[in-house]
Amino acid sequence: MRRFVVPNDLQGVDLEIASLTEAEWVRLSELVAHLWVFAAALVGAGASYIVAHGLVPSLALTGDVDSHVARRLRMPIYAFAAFSFTAAVAIAVKAVLLAIDILPEIFPRMLI
Repeated sequence: MRRFVVPNDLQGVDLEIASLTEAEWVRLSELVAHLWVFAAALVGAGASYIVAHGLVPSLALTGDVDSHVARRLRMPIYAFAAFSFTAAVAIAVKAVLLAIDILPEIFPRMLI
């Protein structure tokens, strides 16, 4: 059986994870919620971009949709893709700031 040997510079340093209070669990759940909304925004941005950039021109090329209708359809879909991507970036920044605030309380020594 292998034993873990603590390096000399870490002798006497507490490397245990701090026990979590109810308030910290609530803040962690907020962080997880931000991550889910971030993922949903990315899926929305990607799906709308694929529809506007691939599906609508393909429908116009095959003649299923008139070309002037396809041009009118693409702009709002591109706008939704841009909005979703911007929202994803904003949510990611907010989640990183929240994580920077929460994680040092849980992990007292982040970098070893």
